Amino acid sequence: MPTLFERIAAKFAYWHANRVYARFLDSLRHVDAVQNNVLQSVLSRLAGSDYGREHDFGAVRSPSDLKHAVPLVTYEDLRPYIDRLCAGETSALLAPDEHLHMFATSSGTTAKQKLIPVTSEFVRQYRRGWNTFGLKVLSDHPRAILRAILQGSGRHDESYTPSGVPCGAITGLLARTQKGIVRRFYVGKPEIAHISDAHAKYYTLMRFGIIRDVAFAITANPATLIRMAQTADEESERLLRDVRDGTLSSELVADTTLRRRLETYLKPAPDRARKLERLRSGNGALRPRDYWQLEFLACWTAGSMGHYLGRLADWWGSLPVRDIGLLASEGRVTIPLEDGTPAGVLDTQAAFFEFIPSEQWDRPAPETFAASELEVGRDYTVVLTNAAGLVRYRLDDVVRVRGWVERTPLLEFLHRAGRVASVAGEKLTEHQVVEAVRIAIARLGLPEFDFVMAPHWQDTPFYQLSCPRPSTDELAKAIDQALGEQNDEYRSRRNSSRLGALQIKQVRPEALSELDRRLLTARGSSTEQYKRPCLLTEPGMDDRMLDIDR
Repeated sequence: MPTLFERIAAKFAYWHANRVYARFLDSLRHVDAVQNNVLQSVLSRLAGSDYGREHDFGAVRSPSDLKHAVPLVTYEDLRPYIDRLCAGETSALLAPDEHLHMFATSSGTTAKQKLIPVTSEFVRQYRRGWNTFGLKVLSDHPRAILRAILQGSGRHDESYTPSGVPCGAITGLLARTQKGIVRRFYVGKPEIAHISDAHAKYYTLMRFGIIRDVAFAITANPATLIRMAQTADEESERLLRDVRDGTLSSELVADTTLRRRLETYLKPAPDRARKLERLRSGNGALRPRDYWQLEFLACWTAGSMGHYLGRLADWWGSLPVRDIGLLASEGRVTIPLEDGTPAGVLDTQAAFFEFIPSEQWDRPAPETFAASELEVGRDYTVVLTNAAGLVRYRLDDVVRVRGWVERTPLLEFLHRAGRVASVAGEKLTEHQVVEAVRIAIARLGLPEFDFVMAPHWQDTPFYQLSCPRPSTDELAKAIDQALGEQNDEYRSRRNSSRLGALQIKQVRPEALSELDRRLLTARGSSTEQYKRPCLLTEPGMDDRMLDIDR
């Protein structure tokens, strides 16, 4: 039960959060004015940077001025400036006196990792977006208030730049800087982020959670929720013993110092252990739906993530699911306001946004439109300008306009622009696939061969490479390893078992030629313009297009 102090503090926090949410609702009624204010605030912060002086940010007075002053850019366009930031030259992209807390890591379209600058204003806006999301979902599910929350976080300091700035997950920074009164409602401890093995990390988080009155769980990827539940069930004997004795398994968490630090938060709970044992015996498994009185779940449900929802219910129960919104290392784009839909309202305070009509995405100089100019039913790719030094930055997430909240668009994430596949959040690009296959066959001394690759759905999703070569474990493992080298997120999801091992399927030699003919006919393009897609982005698309079962 919450203490008197916690209840008083929570009431104060709720009062403050309501003021924040009231300002958020008001911003939805004045989208153009809010967006212009955000633009001027961002540019005034960045005007003293080398990049700001090169593009004369100080002279930009309107969105129209911005279009003339600054071109649309990708991360690779900004990489030279960010490399200078990493070397300690803050003024390359930010104000000279700006405090750089860390770099948030993310996969790029090449093997080299993206590093997104995280400034004080960026953190403030990132936290404000989460607070707004949290207030709305808790107001819709009031029985979850003042109860425990299951949420993990990554390390903010997985590595360091040459100048000593940490690089990692922004969730780790938020967890470590959270107010103590709020932190008490989260079952996980920041130290858990230092457990490198995914299985051990999931176990530890569930070990801490299973003794608490958890009201809801929140992760970005629904596959993580499934793996956490499965881990607790698979390790139920160990888990019940740890709960009974007030310990943390030394076999899973081998680091003695870290384990002992975590065990200081734990106490023996023999009554809880006996109750869990009865639940396991009666139900044949140990599932969160049985040992917690859950109110809702929060995770991504848009795009390919929706495929997980059925299996999520098997473990967690038939609960309302609130999408957490379109959220990237570069910042938040949307805030969902209702359960059961991937659509969220544009977070107009997080950044200045522009939108490229999806049919113009690959043009050298596409048009961009303001938030208030979008059309319901049309698809756009997102461009943002924010306090992290990203100005007219092509986020390249494709969204569809589903409606309006006041005067602000309601957006649903569809997929990444271009040829990108993502069934577990890995955002695998065609470039990375081609490079990985090239590296693998070079290492094995094999001749080049034609292929297509596509994701597939089973209990654990995986990628299948279809080619005329016979399948061998050696080749499959070599390509799988090279994919991890090209894409950090792919490697992370393979290591955490959210993605299964790559599989190779041999196809008829004529199958790929037949695919070429069908695509040439369908696209109406010439043979000179045609390039066979090496990555098919829809699950099982290779089986369908290659008639593999024939």
